Amino acid sequence: VVALPLAAAYNQDTALEYAKLAGAAYCSDSALEAWSCGDKCSADVKSVKICKGDTTKSFVGLWDGTCVVSFEGTSNVQSFITDLEFWKSATDWNVCDGCKVHSGFLKEYKSMQSCVKQTLADLGCPSGSAVKTTGHSLGAAIDGIAMMDLHSAGWKIEESYNFGMPRTGNEKFAAAFNKLFSSKFYRVTHHRDPVVQVPPDALIVNWHFTHVEPEVFYKGKVSDGSHECTEASDKKCSAMYWDVAIDLLNLADHLDYMGVDTSFFDCKKGAGENDVGPVPMMLVV
Repeated sequence: VVALPLAAAYNQDTALEYAKLAGAAYCSDSALEAWSCGDKCSADVKSVKICKGDTTKSFVGLWDGTCVVSFEGTSNVQSFITDLEFWKSATDWNVCDGCKVHSGFLKEYKSMQSCVKQTLADLGCPSGSAVKTTGHSLGAAIDGIAMMDLHSAGWKIEESYNFGMPRTGNEKFAAAFNKLFSSKFYRVTHHRDPVVQVPPDALIVNWHFTHVEPEVFYKGKVSDGSHECTEASDKKCSAMYWDVAIDLLNLADHLDYMGVDTSFFDCKKGAGENDVGPVPMMLVV
């Protein structure tokens, strides 16, 4: 077991702010650009720009003077889980030696990669600048890939909290990620959220998908407190729940993080639009 660098203290109030930003990514383009999507848009974020991917989107803005990127997840959660449970597709990624990542996650990130980088630069955060990131569900996986890519391209990841993240890459990817970011990153999980159990971590030839760390696990309500883990197999956190078939009965745990509706619900409508943005299409894995 490789010891992780000493992490900055987990801050529950900060996690709540990031959960709102992650949930806001599900809202309509016009509501985000006007930063008027309701409670999810309560933070002081300005100059919001949208980057469209193949099936999802992200937004880039200035949060208290620092650039922030938030990646949208998928709305068809049950199909997403089923696909990830059975289609364990991975591809080599040269951002780190021996790294493999889920091919669907990488494809979705690459579909908005150039927009994210250009928008960061346009907002006064070119390569070399500090960036904060977040995401939920598929968006959390894309966030993990984006952090590695942005770091490789010269950006400095200042802080990242993400929510309901599926396993994104192999052991080499997780080890490289942990070495770079475990002192400024938290993977937040909630009770029996089934998305954190996919893709399965069963051995595929000579490798398998594994989680990045550290993890902050909420077994119940936020007010009940959390438990921190630094090993993916630690049964004190979400690893205690491994049965996806049973966990699928608990989709509500995936759609509620820090008391925030992390889905397309609870989004205040933008000018001339319905209450939510277009429902994201299903990720092809």
